[in-house]
Amino acid sequence: MIINTQLLKETFSAYLEKLLVKETEQAQFVSFAYPLLGEIKISSIIDNLNEDYFYWNKPKIKEEFLGIFPLFEINEFGTQRIEKTGSKINNLQTNFISNWSEYDIRNIPLVMGGIKFAPNQKSKTWAEFSDSDWFIPEVILLKEKSQFFFVFNFLVKDNNSAKIIEKLDYKINSTLKFIHDTNRFLKQAIIKKKYSQPVEKWYSIINTALNKISRGELKKTVLSREVRLVLNDNPSITKMLQKLSDNYPGCYIFAFKKNKSVFIGASPEKLVKISKKVLEIDALAGSVARGKTEAEDRELEEFLLHSEKNINEQTAVVTFIKDLLTKISADIKFTEKASIRKLPNIQHLWTPITAELQNGYMLFDVLKALHPTPAICGTPWNVARDNILELEEHDRGLYSGNIGWFNFDGDGELAVGIRSALVKENKIYAYAGCGIVKGSEPQSEFEESEIKLRPILSLFDDETSINNC
Repeated sequence: MIINTQLLKETFSAYLEKLLVKETEQAQFVSFAYPLLGEIKISSIIDNLNEDYFYWNKPKIKEEFLGIFPLFEINEFGTQRIEKTGSKINNLQTNFISNWSEYDIRNIPLVMGGIKFAPNQKSKTWAEFSDSDWFIPEVILLKEKSQFFFVFNFLVKDNNSAKIIEKLDYKINSTLKFIHDTNRFLKQAIIKKKYSQPVEKWYSIINTALNKISRGELKKTVLSREVRLVLNDNPSITKMLQKLSDNYPGCYIFAFKKNKSVFIGASPEKLVKISKKVLEIDALAGSVARGKTEAEDRELEEFLLHSEKNINEQTAVVTFIKDLLTKISADIKFTEKASIRKLPNIQHLWTPITAELQNGYMLFDVLKALHPTPAICGTPWNVARDNILELEEHDRGLYSGNIGWFNFDGDGELAVGIRSALVKENKIYAYAGCGIVKGSEPQSEFEESEIKLRPILSLFDDETSINNC
């Protein structure tokens, strides 16, 4: 990649001069985008970063970005975390200015981060993340199709342009240093592997949930497992992301770093995408393995399409989303019969849903309505959530929460934080969950969770040869 730093600074200075002509009593929040020549493998920078960052990649459609150097942080805790975050975002965007309209870019991310599955959990494992954790970076490296952009976000408090240009120069040089430094690629051999509970304990938890379902207390609950790994050294996040991108190009590849913790994954599930008031939502529930041959794969697909248990599970998710969207949107569209979403290691029942967001509603209104969906929680959702918090011995943190980005134009995209893990130095906490409904069997649910753990566990060299302990 080539950055003509002199031309960038000249372009920026001209833009800044126009801004400073305008008299304003309040500080202005400004975003400046600049096109770059050549290519850069954005994920290759990550191992060089000590700063907090957010990485996002959709390999199949060539959308990728990395946000570094937090400028604003929006951290909230408790049951009102979504509302409080939305209120702070509204205050920030009041005096926002950008040059984005000069370029034909579909989506520039601005605010990036995520929301935990449940608030007020107290485990040390997830202590470095807030219940609702977002930030606006000073620097964004953005790839949109084949074009790369350098985005600089800053605050104008006075007319001191020299100080702002000096800061831009420092951030450019810092970013160039990250790009040019040699990346380290460590051997990621597992020296220990430990399940959060023995298989027998998992069976007991599933049977407890099934008893509640048979008594009518629940229709569905989603229970998860935590697998802990200890490596011989801190892993290369760059290497993990590159493998996930290669293995799961149709998924959302992400990494969110706070202090010494990195939440990383390859999620197949879109929670919501908003573009010009149009909502896109994935209803994804019901699972079966991929076949070893094409014929076996088709056979498993047919089983899934006609499985009463899986169809009921999928229908519950679709109905839940449709009923909630009715309150905030119009023109809701989806097909009655689910399709199949095939991933390299698993296939799901899938119903894409679209709707038009009504005036007056924003992204956080959608989040408040949708989170958590039955696909990662259950129904009735409040009873299912309480059941999860009662039965699971681990905190989920951002696993099965929301992860993604949005901007002040009302556009954004959030994935469900599944097929994921938390990396804390040389320790890995990997997660997978299963929907438990009437007719579920503990053994088959365990096997399904093993399939869902593969995207993370397969990243490590000796995973298959290590004994459980």
